[in-house]
Amino acid sequence: MSLSKPRPSELRRRFRVAYPDARCALDHVDPFQLVVATILSAQCTDARVNLTTPALFARFPDAASLAEAPLVELEALIRSTGFYHNKARNLVGLGQALMARHDGLVPSDPKALGALPGVGQKTANVVLANAFGVPALAVDTHIFRVARRLGLSKATTPEKVEADLCDLFPREDWIELHHQLIFHGRRVCDARRPDCAACPLLDLCPTGLGKMKDPHSGVKFAPAPEGLRPSGVKERGGSEMALHPQSLASFGGRLGPPSPAPSHGQGAPQRIISLVPSVTELLVQWGLAARLVGRTRYCIEPRWIRNSVPTVGGTKDPDFDRIRDLAPDLVLLEKDENPKAAAEVLTTLGIPWLALEIRTVKDCAMALRQLGARMHASEVAEARAIGLEAMLKRRRRKGPRTLALIWRDPWMSAGPDTYVGDLLRQGGLTPIGPDRYPVLSDEALVALAPQLILLPTEPYRFSRRHQVELQKRFPDAEVRLVDGQALTWYLSRTEAGLDLVRSLA
Repeated sequence: MSLSKPRPSELRRRFRVAYPDARCALDHVDPFQLVVATILSAQCTDARVNLTTPALFARFPDAASLAEAPLVELEALIRSTGFYHNKARNLVGLGQALMARHDGLVPSDPKALGALPGVGQKTANVVLANAFGVPALAVDTHIFRVARRLGLSKATTPEKVEADLCDLFPREDWIELHHQLIFHGRRVCDARRPDCAACPLLDLCPTGLGKMKDPHSGVKFAPAPEGLRPSGVKERGGSEMALHPQSLASFGGRLGPPSPAPSHGQGAPQRIISLVPSVTELLVQWGLAARLVGRTRYCIEPRWIRNSVPTVGGTKDPDFDRIRDLAPDLVLLEKDENPKAAAEVLTTLGIPWLALEIRTVKDCAMALRQLGARMHASEVAEARAIGLEAMLKRRRRKGPRTLALIWRDPWMSAGPDTYVGDLLRQGGLTPIGPDRYPVLSDEALVALAPQLILLPTEPYRFSRRHQVELQKRFPDAEVRLVDGQALTWYLSRTEAGLDLVRSLA
């Protein structure tokens, strides 16, 4: 028996209600930035690309600079996106081709765009649609999966699925539909565990209704009972949103007063995933290592934890499939360390999370108490918080103008309004530079006139070679190589950080 396809008009209506925020997930300001970001997105998450491109575009802002980019330097900037050798060569070739053929501008002609190094049909379609408004419907893994599950195409290649979708939907809907299908694939129609019960298209989906085998896995789904909805899901204008006891709005807010231990009979969490390296170490210090069921690949202290607790991706790009498989009853985050999108995904998955915000050393005392209450470890947390507050009562003096660098090529620093900046201030040094984590040119470094330059051993692995190099450029300043974990790991090493800074002051 052949299955009828869902009506395109009804699908369009449902998608618009469910995903009114659907848009290009790659951050860009012009066609050049978009084509570069799209090339980097191959075999990489959009979130990781968005973390990589600010430093990349600060160093190579246009086709002319990219055409002359040293491969070694370019590879270092894009290394985290994977396959960086090939991508670097393609980017240099892209810059050279744009300069030679198009006066440094990205062409809007599909044939010319597709002929550029590293630009295939998918990349060309993404750029045409999002940079030039040319109707196109690029098929990525999410769209390929969703279209076949919905019965919109039986094709086995992205190119043929694209052709089927373009035949079904009006040309003027292609751009919007592209983003909506991707959002649906990411948020609901997961590759391994599609959340059919929460799907706004369930009654239109032959796969979700169990009428045909899943083209992606070959398994026939058991149809969800009619009316079934996950707990905590409410209708909002025809769409569904998973609610969470902690509002997403609070993720970006300041850390409030210590939260009491959960009432309503809830015990301490027993299956914890930490997405913050220093918090992972803190839980071990508190004797809670047995509760850790997951960590990021950067959670490396104490060393033995690397062989005993599984990883769940990075701090900026966690593997949510892996997190869900580990079934945590709490995931720990920090506002600067982890993106807000991580909290949003966890909320959608129905996984409880707790987000800290550490901007000052005083915030650490509050966070210790908050974590202690949540973990039912208030006694050890309170003792640590009281000891830290006692250290902060020491009289401070205004020490030398200090610049804390955290990255090289391009130079980046930790500003006065960050945790590192406040640690310097509390320890008797005077933090300088723009707020947050700015990219600094060589001229900007000189203009800051630092008296003391700190080179921590992480997040960038500064070495003796870098110290010698900077000392030659700043003969009137003192350049010090310092323990990066003591300087940047809050909570677990805040006391060590204060001792370090005071020794420098």
